[in-house]
Amino acid sequence: MSNSLLTFQRLLQPPQLVFCLFLLLLARFTLFFVSYLKARRQFPGPPVSSMWFGNLSETMSDDIHDKWRAWHRKYGPIYQTWNSIFSRVIYVGDPRVVSKIANSNWPKIPTQYSGFKPLSGSALFAQMDQERWKQQRKGLAPAFQPQTVNEQYPTLQKYLMKFIEEIDGAAKHGSLIDFSTLDVLLTLDFVGEVAFGTELNAIRDGENCRILQIFHDVLPELMKCGLFPLRAKIPIMKSTRLMHRGIKELRELAYIAVQSARASDDETKPESGTGSRRIFEILALQRGADGGYLFSAKELVDNYGGDPTAHAITFAIYEILKKPDVLTKLQAELDTLLPHDCEVPTIEQVSRLRYLNFIIKETLRYNGPGFGTFRYTPRNVEINGYKLPANTTLALWNPQVHRDPNLWGPDADEFSPDRWYTKDGQTAVEGPRFIPIPGSYFPFSYGPRKCLGEGLAMLEMSLTLATLFKRYDLTLQERFNMEFLPSFTLCSKNGLPVKARLRV
Repeated sequence: MSNSLLTFQRLLQPPQLVFCLFLLLLARFTLFFVSYLKARRQFPGPPVSSMWFGNLSETMSDDIHDKWRAWHRKYGPIYQTWNSIFSRVIYVGDPRVVSKIANSNWPKIPTQYSGFKPLSGSALFAQMDQERWKQQRKGLAPAFQPQTVNEQYPTLQKYLMKFIEEIDGAAKHGSLIDFSTLDVLLTLDFVGEVAFGTELNAIRDGENCRILQIFHDVLPELMKCGLFPLRAKIPIMKSTRLMHRGIKELRELAYIAVQSARASDDETKPESGTGSRRIFEILALQRGADGGYLFSAKELVDNYGGDPTAHAITFAIYEILKKPDVLTKLQAELDTLLPHDCEVPTIEQVSRLRYLNFIIKETLRYNGPGFGTFRYTPRNVEINGYKLPANTTLALWNPQVHRDPNLWGPDADEFSPDRWYTKDGQTAVEGPRFIPIPGSYFPFSYGPRKCLGEGLAMLEMSLTLATLFKRYDLTLQERFNMEFLPSFTLCSKNGLPVKARLRV
Protein backbone atom coordinates (compact mmCIF):
# COMPACT_ATOMS: atom_id res chain seq x y z
CA MET A 1 0.00 0.00 0.00
CA SER A 2 1.41 3.40 -0.97
CA ASN A 3 2.45 5.92 1.67
CA SER A 4 -0.06 8.47 0.38
CA LEU A 5 -2.96 6.06 0.78
CA LEU A 6 -1.84 5.19 4.32
CA THR A 7 -1.67 8.87 5.16
CA PHE A 8 -5.19 9.42 3.83
CA GLN A 9 -6.52 6.50 5.85
CA ARG A 10 -4.96 7.92 9.01
CA LEU A 11 -6.69 11.23 8.33
CA LEU A 12 -10.00 9.39 8.24
CA GLN A 13 -9.53 8.16 11.80
CA PRO A 14 -11.88 9.98 14.24
CA PRO A 15 -9.24 12.02 16.10
CA GLN A 16 -7.54 13.15 12.93
CA LEU A 17 -10.90 13.87 11.23
CA VAL A 18 -12.00 16.06 14.10
CA PHE A 19 -8.69 17.90 14.02
CA CYS A 20 -8.98 18.50 10.25
CA LEU A 21 -12.52 19.81 10.64
CA PHE A 22 -11.31 22.08 13.43
CA LEU A 23 -8.58 23.48 11.17
CA LEU A 24 -11.10 24.08 8.39
CA LEU A 25 -13.47 25.87 10.75
CA LEU A 26 -10.61 27.90 12.19
CA ALA A 27 -9.51 28.93 8.69
CA ARG A 28 -13.07 29.87 7.77
CA PHE A 29 -13.52 31.89 10.96
CA THR A 30 -10.16 33.61 10.41
CA LEU A 31 -11.17 34.60 6.87
CA PHE A 32 -14.54 35.84 8.13
CA PHE A 33 -12.96 37.81 10.95
CA VAL A 34 -10.43 39.41 8.59
CA SER A 35 -13.24 40.40 6.20
CA TYR A 36 -15.25 41.76 9.16
CA LEU A 37 -12.32 43.92 10.31
CA LYS A 38 -11.86 45.15 6.75
CA ALA A 39 -15.57 46.02 6.51
CA ARG A 40 -15.39 47.84 9.86
CA ARG A 41 -12.80 50.18 8.32
CA GLN A 42 -14.62 50.72 5.02
CA PHE A 43 -16.90 53.55 6.21
CA PRO A 44 -16.88 55.72 9.31
CA GLY A 45 -19.54 55.22 11.94
CA PRO A 46 -20.25 55.16 15.66
CA PRO A 47 -18.13 52.79 17.76
CA VAL A 48 -19.85 49.47 18.46
CA SER A 49 -21.03 48.96 22.02
CA SER A 50 -20.74 45.17 21.76
CA MET A 51 -18.40 42.87 19.83
CA TRP A 52 -21.27 40.55 18.89
CA PHE A 53 -24.26 42.92 18.74
CA GLY A 54 -22.63 46.05 17.38
CA ASN A 55 -24.84 49.14 17.67
CA LEU A 56 -28.05 47.16 18.14
CA SER A 57 -28.82 48.66 21.56
CA GLU A 58 -28.64 52.14 20.02
CA THR A 59 -30.67 51.35 16.89
CA MET A 60 -33.40 49.84 19.11
CA SER A 61 -33.64 52.98 21.27
CA ASP A 62 -36.59 55.39 21.10
CA ASP A 63 -34.34 58.28 20.04
CA ILE A 64 -32.71 56.52 17.10
CA HIS A 65 -34.00 59.19 14.67
CA ASP A 66 -31.94 61.78 16.59
CA LYS A 67 -28.92 59.48 16.49
CA TRP A 68 -29.25 59.09 12.70
CA ARG A 69 -29.00 62.86 12.35
CA ALA A 70 -26.09 63.18 14.80
CA TRP A 71 -24.14 60.39 13.09
CA HIS A 72 -24.74 61.93 9.67
CA ARG A 73 -23.24 65.22 10.80
CA LYS A 74 -20.34 63.61 12.65
CA TYR A 75 -19.33 60.87 10.21
CA GLY A 76 -20.53 62.27 6.88
CA PRO A 77 -23.29 61.44 4.42
CA ILE A 78 -22.24 57.78 4.05
CA TYR A 79 -21.72 55.98 7.35
CA GLN A 80 -22.34 52.53 8.76
CA THR A 81 -23.68 50.80 11.86
CA TRP A 82 -23.70 47.15 12.91
CA ASN A 83 -26.69 45.12 14.12
CA SER A 84 -24.37 42.20 14.89
CA ILE A 85 -20.99 40.92 13.81
CA PHE A 86 -22.81 39.40 10.80
CA SER A 87 -25.03 42.35 9.80
CA ARG A 88 -24.25 45.96 8.95
CA VAL A 89 -26.30 48.83 7.57
CA ILE A 90 -24.74 51.51 5.37
CA TYR A 91 -26.73 54.75 5.58
CA VAL A 92 -26.72 56.60 2.28
CA GLY A 93 -27.28 60.33 2.74
CA ASP A 94 -25.52 61.84 -0.26
CA PRO A 95 -28.36 63.10 -2.54
CA ARG A 96 -26.40 62.24 -5.68
CA VAL A 97 -26.07 58.61 -4.57
CA VAL A 98 -29.66 58.45 -3.28
CA SER A 99 -30.91 59.71 -6.64
CA LYS A 100 -28.86 57.24 -8.68
CA ILE A 101 -29.78 54.21 -6.58
CA ALA A 102 -33.50 55.05 -6.38
CA ASN A 103 -33.90 56.10 -10.01
CA SER A 104 -32.07 52.94 -11.13
CA ASN A 105 -34.50 50.97 -8.96
CA TRP A 106 -31.92 48.87 -7.18
CA PRO A 107 -33.59 45.83 -5.60
CA LYS A 108 -34.83 45.91 -2.05
CA ILE A 109 -32.82 43.71 0.31
CA PRO A 110 -34.79 40.59 1.26
CA THR A 111 -33.04 39.99 4.59
CA GLN A 112 -34.00 43.44 5.92
CA TYR A 113 -37.59 43.45 4.66
CA SER A 114 -38.17 40.01 6.16
CA GLY A 115 -38.64 41.86 9.45
CA PHE A 116 -41.67 43.67 7.98
CA LYS A 117 -43.21 40.58 6.38
CA PRO A 118 -45.47 39.61 9.31
CA LEU A 119 -47.62 42.65 8.47
CA SER A 120 -46.66 43.63 4.93
CA GLY A 121 -46.14 40.22 3.31
CA SER A 122 -45.52 40.90 -0.37
CA ALA A 123 -46.98 44.40 -0.41
CA LEU A 124 -45.81 46.78 -3.10
CA PHE A 125 -43.30 48.53 -0.82
CA ALA A 126 -41.81 45.18 0.31
CA GLN A 127 -42.09 43.22 -2.95
CA MET A 128 -38.76 41.52 -3.73
CA ASP A 129 -39.70 40.08 -7.13
CA GLN A 130 -39.11 42.91 -9.59
CA GLU A 131 -41.41 41.48 -12.28
CA ARG A 132 -44.27 40.93 -9.84
CA TRP A 133 -43.64 44.43 -8.47
CA LYS A 134 -44.10 45.87 -11.96
CA GLN A 135 -47.36 43.96 -12.39
CA GLN A 136 -48.63 45.05 -8.98
CA ARG A 137 -47.67 48.67 -9.54
CA LYS A 138 -49.40 48.72 -12.92
CA GLY A 139 -52.51 47.19 -11.39
CA LEU A 140 -52.58 49.57 -8.42
CA ALA A 141 -51.93 52.75 -10.43
CA PRO A 142 -55.51 53.29 -11.75
CA ALA A 143 -56.86 53.53 -8.20
CA PHE A 144 -54.53 56.43 -7.39
CA GLN A 145 -54.97 58.62 -10.45
CA PRO A 146 -55.90 62.24 -9.57
CA GLN A 147 -59.50 61.82 -10.77
CA THR A 148 -59.98 58.69 -8.66
CA VAL A 149 -58.37 60.31 -5.62
CA ASN A 150 -60.68 63.33 -5.95
CA GLU A 151 -63.67 61.00 -6.10
CA GLN A 152 -62.90 59.95 -2.51
CA TYR A 153 -63.76 63.49 -1.35
CA PRO A 154 -67.33 62.73 -0.18
CA THR A 155 -66.02 60.01 2.14
CA LEU A 156 -63.34 62.25 3.62
CA GLN A 157 -65.86 65.09 3.98
CA LYS A 158 -68.22 62.76 5.87
CA TYR A 159 -65.55 61.81 8.40
CA LEU A 160 -64.27 65.37 8.73
CA MET A 161 -67.76 66.35 9.83
CA LYS A 162 -67.57 63.66 12.55
CA PHE A 163 -64.08 64.97 13.37
CA ILE A 164 -65.33 68.51 13.98
CA GLU A 165 -68.30 67.21 15.98
CA GLU A 166 -65.81 65.70 18.43
CA ILE A 167 -63.80 68.91 18.61
CA ASP A 168 -66.94 71.05 18.98
CA GLY A 169 -67.94 68.96 21.99
CA ALA A 170 -64.55 69.32 23.63
CA ALA A 171 -64.51 73.06 22.87
CA LYS A 172 -67.92 73.49 24.50
CA HIS A 173 -66.69 71.87 27.72
CA GLY A 174 -63.20 73.38 27.61
CA SER A 175 -61.59 69.94 27.74
CA LEU A 176 -58.27 68.86 26.26
CA ILE A 177 -58.20 66.92 23.00
CA ASP A 178 -55.41 64.47 22.21
CA PHE A 179 -55.00 65.21 18.52
CA SER A 180 -52.42 62.48 18.01
CA THR A 181 -55.19 59.96 18.76
CA LEU A 182 -58.02 61.85 17.06
CA ASP A 183 -55.99 62.23 13.85
CA VAL A 184 -55.36 58.47 13.76
CA LEU A 185 -59.05 57.76 14.34
CA LEU A 186 -59.97 60.11 11.47
CA THR A 187 -57.61 58.41 9.02
CA LEU A 188 -58.68 54.95 10.20
CA ASP A 189 -62.31 55.80 9.40
CA PHE A 190 -61.42 57.32 6.05
CA VAL A 191 -58.96 54.67 4.89
CA GLY A 192 -61.10 51.88 6.30
CA GLU A 193 -63.93 52.88 3.99
CA VAL A 194 -62.02 53.83 0.83
CA ALA A 195 -59.35 51.12 1.10
CA PHE A 196 -61.39 48.24 2.59
CA GLY A 197 -65.03 49.19 2.13
CA THR A 198 -65.56 48.89 5.90
CA GLU A 199 -67.01 51.34 8.40
CA LEU A 200 -64.69 51.07 11.39
CA ASN A 201 -66.52 53.67 13.54
CA ALA A 202 -63.13 54.68 14.89
CA ILE A 203 -64.04 58.27 15.83
CA ARG A 204 -67.21 57.04 17.52
CA ASP A 205 -65.37 54.39 19.58
CA GLY A 206 -62.39 56.60 20.41
CA GLU A 207 -59.60 54.88 22.31
CA ASN A 208 -61.77 51.74 22.51
CA CYS A 209 -61.44 51.30 18.74
CA ARG A 210 -60.06 47.79 18.29
CA ILE A 211 -57.95 48.65 15.22
CA LEU A 212 -56.29 51.47 17.16
CA GLN A 213 -55.44 49.05 19.97
CA ILE A 214 -53.99 46.55 17.49
CA PHE A 215 -51.81 49.23 15.93
CA HIS A 216 -50.46 50.15 19.37
CA ASP A 217 -49.35 46.52 19.77
CA VAL A 218 -48.07 46.07 16.23
CA LEU A 219 -46.37 49.15 14.80
CA PRO A 220 -43.67 50.02 17.40
CA GLU A 221 -42.57 46.37 17.50
CA LEU A 222 -42.63 46.07 13.70
CA MET A 223 -40.10 48.90 13.41
CA LYS A 224 -37.71 46.99 15.68
CA CYS A 225 -38.23 43.84 13.62
CA GLY A 226 -37.40 45.81 10.47
CA LEU A 227 -34.09 46.94 11.95
CA PHE A 228 -33.37 43.47 13.40
CA PRO A 229 -35.32 40.87 11.32
CA LEU A 230 -34.40 37.91 13.54
CA ARG A 231 -36.60 39.43 16.25
CA ALA A 232 -39.73 38.68 14.16
CA LYS A 233 -38.65 35.14 13.27
CA ILE A 234 -37.84 34.12 16.86
CA PRO A 235 -40.56 35.77 18.97
CA ILE A 236 -38.90 35.50 22.36
CA MET A 237 -40.08 38.95 23.46
CA LYS A 238 -43.63 39.31 24.78
CA SER A 239 -44.05 42.44 22.62
CA THR A 240 -43.19 40.39 19.51
CA ARG A 241 -45.78 37.75 20.37
CA LEU A 242 -48.39 40.47 20.90
CA MET A 243 -47.46 41.88 17.49
CA HIS A 244 -48.02 38.53 15.77
CA ARG A 245 -51.41 38.08 17.47
CA GLY A 246 -52.47 41.60 16.52
CA ILE A 247 -51.42 41.11 12.89
CA LYS A 248 -53.37 37.86 12.68
CA GLU A 249 -56.52 39.62 13.92
CA LEU A 250 -55.98 42.56 11.55
CA ARG A 251 -55.55 40.24 8.58
CA GLU A 252 -58.71 38.31 9.43
CA LEU A 253 -60.70 41.57 9.42
CA ALA A 254 -59.16 42.57 6.09
CA TYR A 255 -59.93 39.19 4.48
CA ILE A 256 -63.59 39.54 5.49
CA ALA A 257 -63.68 42.95 3.76
CA VAL A 258 -62.19 41.50 0.55
CA GLN A 259 -64.67 38.61 0.54
CA SER A 260 -67.57 40.99 1.17
CA ALA A 261 -66.63 43.23 -1.75
CA ARG A 262 -66.24 40.29 -4.11
CA ALA A 263 -69.44 38.64 -2.95
CA SER A 264 -71.38 41.64 -4.24
CA ASP A 265 -69.36 41.93 -7.46
CA ASP A 266 -71.58 42.89 -10.38
CA GLU A 267 -70.48 42.74 -14.00
CA THR A 268 -72.59 45.79 -14.73
CA LYS A 269 -70.42 48.00 -12.54
CA PRO A 270 -68.21 50.51 -14.35
CA GLU A 271 -64.76 49.50 -15.50
CA SER A 272 -61.89 50.10 -13.07
CA GLY A 273 -60.71 53.69 -13.04
CA THR A 274 -64.12 55.06 -14.07
CA GLY A 275 -67.22 56.04 -12.17
CA SER A 276 -67.11 57.23 -8.57
CA ARG A 277 -66.29 54.06 -6.69
CA ARG A 278 -64.08 53.77 -3.65
CA ILE A 279 -60.46 52.89 -4.25
CA PHE A 280 -61.00 49.51 -2.64
CA GLU A 281 -63.78 48.57 -5.05
CA ILE A 282 -61.55 49.38 -8.01
CA LEU A 283 -58.72 47.21 -6.66
CA ALA A 284 -60.78 44.32 -5.30
CA LEU A 285 -62.91 43.96 -8.43
CA GLN A 286 -60.24 44.63 -11.05
CA ARG A 287 -59.84 41.72 -13.47
CA GLY A 288 -56.98 40.60 -15.65
CA ALA A 289 -56.99 39.50 -19.28
CA ASP A 290 -57.97 35.96 -18.22
CA GLY A 291 -61.11 37.21 -16.46
CA GLY A 292 -59.77 36.41 -13.01
CA TYR A 293 -59.21 38.96 -10.27
CA LEU A 294 -55.97 40.85 -10.82
CA PHE A 295 -55.01 40.75 -7.13
CA SER A 296 -55.31 37.83 -4.76
CA ALA A 297 -57.01 38.50 -1.44
CA LYS A 298 -53.62 38.14 0.26
CA GLU A 299 -52.05 40.79 -1.98
CA LEU A 300 -54.83 43.25 -1.24
CA VAL A 301 -54.45 42.67 2.49
CA ASP A 302 -50.66 42.98 2.26
CA ASN A 303 -50.89 46.40 0.67
CA TYR A 304 -52.38 48.09 3.70
CA GLY A 305 -50.11 48.28 6.73
CA GLY A 306 -51.06 51.53 8.42
CA ASP A 307 -51.45 55.14 7.39
CA PRO A 308 -48.63 57.56 8.32
CA THR A 309 -50.73 60.51 7.16
CA ALA A 310 -52.28 60.88 10.63
CA HIS A 311 -48.85 61.44 12.18
CA ALA A 312 -47.93 64.04 9.57
CA ILE A 313 -51.16 65.92 10.44
CA THR A 314 -50.26 65.72 14.14
CA PHE A 315 -46.74 67.03 13.55
CA ALA A 316 -48.09 69.88 11.42
CA ILE A 317 -50.55 70.95 14.15
CA TYR A 318 -47.78 70.86 16.75
CA GLU A 319 -45.33 72.94 14.70
CA ILE A 320 -47.98 75.49 13.66
CA LEU A 321 -48.99 76.04 17.28
CA LYS A 322 -45.36 76.48 18.34
CA LYS A 323 -44.86 79.22 15.73
CA PRO A 324 -47.30 82.15 16.18
CA ASP A 325 -46.09 83.78 12.95
CA VAL A 326 -46.85 80.61 10.98
CA LEU A 327 -50.31 80.36 12.59
CA THR A 328 -51.07 84.02 11.78
CA LYS A 329 -50.07 83.62 8.12
CA LEU A 330 -52.05 80.40 7.76
CA GLN A 331 -55.26 81.77 9.22
CA ALA A 332 -54.93 84.94 7.14
CA GLU A 333 -54.73 82.78 4.01
CA LEU A 334 -57.69 80.66 5.11
CA ASP A 335 -59.81 83.72 5.91
CA THR A 336 -58.96 85.32 2.56
CA LEU A 337 -59.53 82.30 0.31
CA LEU A 338 -62.26 80.31 2.08
CA PRO A 339 -65.88 81.43 2.63
CA HIS A 340 -66.70 82.63 6.13
CA ASP A 341 -69.24 79.83 6.70
CA CYS A 342 -66.98 77.09 5.28
CA GLU A 343 -66.96 73.87 7.34
CA VAL A 344 -65.03 71.49 5.05
CA PRO A 345 -63.39 73.19 2.03
CA THR A 346 -63.75 71.81 -1.47
CA ILE A 347 -60.83 70.32 -3.38
CA GLU A 348 -60.75 73.38 -5.64
CA GLN A 349 -60.61 75.68 -2.61
CA VAL A 350 -57.70 73.89 -0.89
CA SER A 351 -55.77 73.76 -4.17
CA ARG A 352 -55.40 77.55 -3.90
CA LEU A 353 -53.96 77.46 -0.35
CA ARG A 354 -50.31 78.00 -1.23
CA TYR A 355 -49.01 78.68 2.27
CA LEU A 356 -50.80 75.62 3.67
CA ASN A 357 -49.06 73.55 1.00
CA PHE A 358 -45.71 74.95 2.13
CA ILE A 359 -46.53 74.05 5.74
CA ILE A 360 -47.25 70.45 4.72
CA LYS A 361 -44.05 70.21 2.66
CA GLU A 362 -42.03 71.63 5.54
CA THR A 363 -43.66 69.21 8.01
CA LEU A 364 -42.66 66.29 5.79
CA ARG A 365 -39.11 67.65 5.67
CA TYR A 366 -38.75 68.56 9.32
CA ASN A 367 -40.34 65.48 10.90
CA GLY A 368 -41.70 63.29 8.14
CA PRO A 369 -43.31 60.08 9.43
CA GLY A 370 -41.69 57.86 6.77
CA PHE A 371 -37.99 56.98 7.06
CA GLY A 372 -37.00 55.79 3.59
CA THR A 373 -36.14 52.52 1.90
CA PHE A 374 -33.66 49.61 2.15
CA ARG A 375 -31.80 48.63 -1.02
CA TYR A 376 -28.76 46.56 -2.02
CA THR A 377 -26.63 45.62 -5.00
CA PRO A 378 -25.67 42.01 -5.82
CA ARG A 379 -22.17 43.15 -6.85
CA ASN A 380 -19.63 45.74 -5.73
CA VAL A 381 -20.43 49.12 -7.28
CA GLU A 382 -18.75 52.54 -7.23
CA ILE A 383 -20.94 55.67 -7.30
CA ASN A 384 -19.52 59.17 -7.04
CA GLY A 385 -16.34 57.82 -5.46
CA TYR A 386 -18.13 55.61 -2.90
CA LYS A 387 -17.47 51.87 -3.21
CA LEU A 388 -20.67 50.14 -2.11
CA PRO A 389 -20.27 46.46 -1.20
CA ALA A 390 -22.38 43.65 -2.60
CA ASN A 391 -25.28 42.13 -0.64
CA THR A 392 -25.16 44.68 2.18
CA THR A 393 -28.12 46.66 3.51
CA LEU A 394 -28.16 50.20 2.11
CA ALA A 395 -30.53 52.52 3.97
CA LEU A 396 -31.65 55.45 1.82
CA TRP A 397 -32.85 57.24 4.92
CA ASN A 398 -34.39 60.72 4.95
CA PRO A 399 -34.40 61.92 8.62
CA GLN A 400 -30.76 63.03 8.38
CA VAL A 401 -30.87 64.14 4.72
CA HIS A 402 -33.88 66.39 5.37
CA ARG A 403 -32.00 68.12 8.20
CA ASP A 404 -28.55 68.36 6.56
CA PRO A 405 -27.30 71.98 6.89
CA ASN A 406 -25.19 71.48 3.77
CA LEU A 407 -28.39 70.96 1.78
CA TRP A 408 -30.93 73.11 3.62
CA GLY A 409 -28.80 75.89 5.09
CA PRO A 410 -27.91 76.85 8.66
CA ASP A 411 -31.60 76.86 9.66
CA ALA A 412 -32.07 73.19 8.72
CA ASP A 413 -33.14 72.41 12.30
CA GLU A 414 -35.83 75.09 12.25
CA PHE A 415 -39.43 74.64 11.10
CA SER A 416 -39.74 77.29 8.41
CA PRO A 417 -42.42 77.01 5.68
CA ASP A 418 -41.02 80.21 4.18
CA ARG A 419 -38.03 78.25 2.85
CA TRP A 420 -40.31 76.88 0.12
CA TYR A 421 -40.91 80.32 -1.40
CA THR A 422 -37.60 80.92 -3.15
CA LYS A 423 -34.55 78.98 -4.15
CA ASP A 424 -32.13 81.19 -2.22
CA GLY A 425 -34.18 80.88 0.97
CA GLN A 426 -35.21 84.56 1.04
CA THR A 427 -38.84 85.25 1.86
CA ALA A 428 -40.56 86.54 -1.23
CA VAL A 429 -44.23 85.56 -1.43
CA GLU A 430 -44.44 86.20 -5.15
CA GLY A 431 -41.05 84.64 -5.92
CA PRO A 432 -40.40 81.33 -7.70
CA ARG A 433 -41.06 78.11 -5.81
CA PHE A 434 -38.05 76.46 -4.13
CA ILE A 435 -37.17 73.08 -5.69
CA PRO A 436 -34.78 70.85 -3.67
CA ILE A 437 -31.90 69.21 -5.50
CA PRO A 438 -32.62 65.62 -6.65
CA GLY A 439 -32.22 63.10 -3.85
CA SER A 440 -32.45 65.63 -1.01
CA TYR A 441 -36.21 65.46 -0.36
CA PHE A 442 -38.08 62.16 -0.47
CA PRO A 443 -40.86 61.93 2.16
CA PHE A 444 -42.78 59.51 -0.09
CA SER A 445 -39.67 57.57 -1.15
CA TYR A 446 -38.02 58.24 -4.50
CA GLY A 447 -37.78 57.02 -8.08
CA PRO A 448 -40.01 54.33 -9.65
CA ARG A 449 -40.96 53.00 -6.20
CA LYS A 450 -42.27 56.34 -5.00
CA CYS A 451 -45.45 55.90 -2.94
CA LEU A 452 -48.58 55.71 -5.10
CA GLY A 453 -50.66 57.12 -2.25
CA GLU A 454 -48.95 60.53 -2.21
CA GLY A 455 -51.89 62.33 -3.83
CA LEU A 456 -54.40 60.79 -1.42
CA ALA A 457 -52.20 61.64 1.57
CA MET A 458 -51.78 65.26 0.44
CA LEU A 459 -55.55 65.57 0.02
CA GLU A 460 -56.15 64.19 3.54
CA MET A 461 -53.60 66.56 5.07
CA SER A 462 -54.76 69.64 3.17
CA LEU A 463 -58.47 69.19 3.89
CA THR A 464 -57.94 68.28 7.55
CA LEU A 465 -55.60 71.17 8.37
CA ALA A 466 -57.68 73.71 6.42
CA THR A 467 -60.86 72.56 8.19
CA LEU A 468 -59.19 72.64 11.59
CA PHE A 469 -57.50 76.03 11.49
CA LYS A 470 -60.36 77.77 9.69
CA ARG A 471 -62.86 76.71 12.36
CA TYR A 472 -60.84 76.80 15.60
CA ASP A 473 -58.32 78.69 17.65
CA LEU A 474 -56.09 76.02 19.13
CA THR A 475 -53.64 76.23 22.04
CA LEU A 476 -51.14 73.66 23.26
CA GLN A 477 -51.33 72.40 26.81
CA GLU A 478 -49.02 74.56 28.90
CA ARG A 479 -45.36 73.43 28.93
CA PHE A 480 -46.10 70.54 26.54
CA ASN A 481 -43.14 69.27 24.49
CA MET A 482 -43.66 66.43 22.07
CA GLU A 483 -41.54 63.31 22.41
CA PHE A 484 -41.04 61.37 19.20
CA LEU A 485 -41.15 57.60 18.84
CA PRO A 486 -39.85 55.66 15.80
CA SER A 487 -42.71 53.20 15.42
CA PHE A 488 -43.30 51.65 11.96
CA THR A 489 -43.31 55.35 11.12
CA LEU A 490 -42.38 58.31 13.32
CA CYS A 491 -45.17 59.24 15.74
CA SER A 492 -45.75 61.10 18.98
CA LYS A 493 -44.84 59.19 22.13
CA ASN A 494 -46.77 61.46 24.50
CA GLY A 495 -49.75 62.53 22.40
CA LEU A 496 -50.71 66.09 21.46
CA PRO A 497 -52.95 67.71 24.14
CA VAL A 498 -54.67 70.80 22.76
CA LYS A 499 -57.60 73.04 23.73
CA ALA A 500 -59.93 74.24 20.99
CA ARG A 501 -62.17 77.30 20.83
CA LEU A 502 -64.53 78.15 17.99
CA ARG A 503 -63.30 81.18 16.09
CA VAL A 504 -65.54 84.21 16.08
